[in-house]
Amino acid sequence: MRRNWRSLTALLLALLLCVSLAGCSGTDKDTAVNPESGSETGSDAVQAEPGLVRLALSSSVDTMDVHKNTADYMLPLNIYERLFDIRVNEDGSTRLENGLAESWSVSGDGLTYHFTLRGDAFFSDGTPVGASDVAFTFTRMLALPESRQTDFADMILSASAVMEHKTDTLEGIRVLDDRNLEITLSEPFSGYLYQLATPSCSILSEKCVTEAGDAFGVSAEHTIGSGPYRVTEFTKSRIVLERNPYYCCHEGEILTVSRAEFSVLASALIDRMFQRGELDLLDVNRVNPEVVEQVYKSPEWKERLLSYSRVEVQYMMLNVEPPPLDDVRIRKAIQMAINRQKILDELYNGDGRLLDGIYPRGLIGFSEANQGWLKYDPEEAARLVNEVPSAKEIRVELAANSQSETRTLRMLEMIRQDLSAVGLDVSIVSYDDESRMYLRKAGRLMAYTGEWSADFNDPDNFIYTFFGSRAKTLGRSGNYANESVISRIAAARTLQDEEQRLKEYAELERILIQDEAVWVPLFSSDHLFVLGDRVESFTPFWAGWGSLYLKDIILKPEAR
Repeated sequence: MRRNWRSLTALLLALLLCVSLAGCSGTDKDTAVNPESGSETGSDAVQAEPGLVRLALSSSVDTMDVHKNTADYMLPLNIYERLFDIRVNEDGSTRLENGLAESWSVSGDGLTYHFTLRGDAFFSDGTPVGASDVAFTFTRMLALPESRQTDFADMILSASAVMEHKTDTLEGIRVLDDRNLEITLSEPFSGYLYQLATPSCSILSEKCVTEAGDAFGVSAEHTIGSGPYRVTEFTKSRIVLERNPYYCCHEGEILTVSRAEFSVLASALIDRMFQRGELDLLDVNRVNPEVVEQVYKSPEWKERLLSYSRVEVQYMMLNVEPPPLDDVRIRKAIQMAINRQKILDELYNGDGRLLDGIYPRGLIGFSEANQGWLKYDPEEAARLVNEVPSAKEIRVELAANSQSETRTLRMLEMIRQDLSAVGLDVSIVSYDDESRMYLRKAGRLMAYTGEWSADFNDPDNFIYTFFGSRAKTLGRSGNYANESVISRIAAARTLQDEEQRLKEYAELERILIQDEAVWVPLFSSDHLFVLGDRVESFTPFWAGWGSLYLKDIILKPEAR
């Protein structure tokens, strides 16, 4: 057997504990949905069953396998658990909260972490979560050929050997017993615990994944987790989650949602259904920005409108290798030539704030000292361009994704106009998604816009991701090659003195953006939500994502 199972008595006690905890009861009922209209059939859609929350998605979800997906985290957040979670304090700061880990300790050299798992954690098929499931999860994250999450485990000792398929044993993980394990890193990494709280590090069931094979993550019956909800229906147009009967609430946790129905709908239909009371929470990113400004910011709705700062940076990457971008004067001219506030006002209704560096507000390590220096100055930008006469003879290409939303394409056109106004020859070149990604990874895109939202609350998630190695700068088409700075970025993650570490990250941010102008920081946007009639309160994910914890939706008493 894979492990010695705990006794049936322990399982029954855990189930009894779940029933007794406040807020952990719910009523599950089946409700049919008409995919054409999105409305419930056979009953008044507004009269939703107790405990039900109805939500909309703009596009279908391809897989619930977090190792194969870097975008759709709504389901993994709710059906899986992680060793830790990040929660928001009343003052807006974040804290690390125990998830599957009941306790932990770290060795004096910062390399070895000991974790003890909770004894009341069970997958939705009734099997207990064990230390071997944790070991299996991180080994699979590295070994799976299709894995897109290797960055979240590549610091574990012998990770490279597993990724190169030289071994199927991850030396850095040692299972001590059912509930205890040790993870040893190849070098100290001060942000490691926060990294373990990302959706990417969700713990999977070894038994389920092994038995499901290719069906894991793409069918409801073959996908289980230990989170508060289990998936009972999974199609291109509709997803249903229901309470995991084996889940035991954490201390202070109250679950008012017993069932969640997600419908994949067009933007206009999402808006209409919400206003008719057929959806319970509106993510305004899923509707037309003009509707948001005209309808949901009106006096009628403003009391229900919630605005949260996203822990993100929208940026323009500059390839420092091809001319004229190989000249720092041209890169600095581009930084000053773009009217960032105009883009924010016209395309985002002004919902956000300018950002002058790599790290967004709300991220550990955000440096106020590195803000306020970048001004819109087309005259100075034109002067710098004139200092490099050859720059006007070389076309700067802005790479566009042909499948991008209209707002992104409009942003590129506004940037093109700004750069042309200071004397640069600029064109927008459109690529299909696959071609654009291939060229980006090959280091061959000249310039493009992007958005990076925090996966975990540490500056490493931003600066190391983009500039932590020559391979990383190549893969992002930055082609930044200052080995001295790259080495400092890689070394900064090993510093154990927190004050020294954050000071170093701030200095590296200043060098990259202000001195060497390797990219253009644009802004951080706000994320707006609107509460429906049945929702009492809602707390978005700490980083401001559209993905959310269902446990953070508190239904009104009469809707529970």
